[in-house]
Amino acid sequence: MYECLRFPAIPLQGPKSKLWSSARMDFKCCVVSVSNVIPAAPIYLPEGPWTQIPGGVTAAQGFKAAGIYGGLRAKGDKPDLALVTCDVDATSAGSFTTNVVAAAPVLYCKNALNISETARAVLINAGQANAATGDAGYQDVIECVNAVAKLLKMGPEEVLIESTGVIGHRIKKGALLESLPKLVNSLSSSVQGADSAAVAITTTDLVTKSVAVESQVGGKTITIGGMAKGSGMIHPNMATMLGVITTDAVVTSDVWRKMVQVAVNRSFNQITVDGDTSTNDTVVALASGLSGSPRISSLESDEAMQLQACLDAVRGI
Repeated sequence: MYECLRFPAIPLQGPKSKLWSSARMDFKCCVVSVSNVIPAAPIYLPEGPWTQIPGGVTAAQGFKAAGIYGGLRAKGDKPDLALVTCDVDATSAGSFTTNVVAAAPVLYCKNALNISETARAVLINAGQANAATGDAGYQDVIECVNAVAKLLKMGPEEVLIESTGVIGHRIKKGALLESLPKLVNSLSSSVQGADSAAVAITTTDLVTKSVAVESQVGGKTITIGGMAKGSGMIHPNMATMLGVITTDAVVTSDVWRKMVQVAVNRSFNQITVDGDTSTNDTVVALASGLSGSPRISSLESDEAMQLQACLDAVRGI
């Protein structure tokens, strides 16, 4: 179910944007019914050079997602294991916690992104943060990544991982590894695939957070989607915030990484709740390039400004 409610226009006091000339901004409240386990958050996006569409992380071409219950949560049977994949090598970017006690998944992802400019999968578990777990926790990450890579028939360097949950607890590796075949078999490019993943990454969240928009870049339609979780401890600098962003725009690695950092600085890093920094903050962004849009290689180009505007809109989750 996908609903949009339009709110009255609000006069803007600042200068007109280069991207659109209207001095008024309409807001839409869009509600996506995700599951009977946890409701979806209403998403408020400003009017701009984009159209909001259903689909979340699977809206862009080339992406699939799934979320299942894998027995990782301490109680209940809410989905707790998610996977987002890309059919091709996707240009990758990431933003992470500034906490000196970074969790094992954060350390792994930082290293992976330093080694390679592309990735094809993101595994996310809820239940155990795998933070302050030492070498054993890092080895758990390696084993989980290798298992995902084997099932997806890709290199382990193409798989990234995010974790959220109780600090000091290692991943329930046995349960996770046993659940991976079902998770991979559940992958879907449908809205339902994106919705199930958005549920699976939540912990104490009261709602899921998922959104997608499409726009025109160089005469081609491009799509950006995203999902995020975060509840309590979400300041400073993204604390306890996980996110995955997907797009089918064609963009170079250096430009994409700068754009993602700008979007994170304007959104996740502005949220304040209790002044703590999480060990697990992670936002991973993948660009498949399957839209066939013009290649964006300069931050100063009109195409880059358009993509940044759409990326900033998606940050509204």
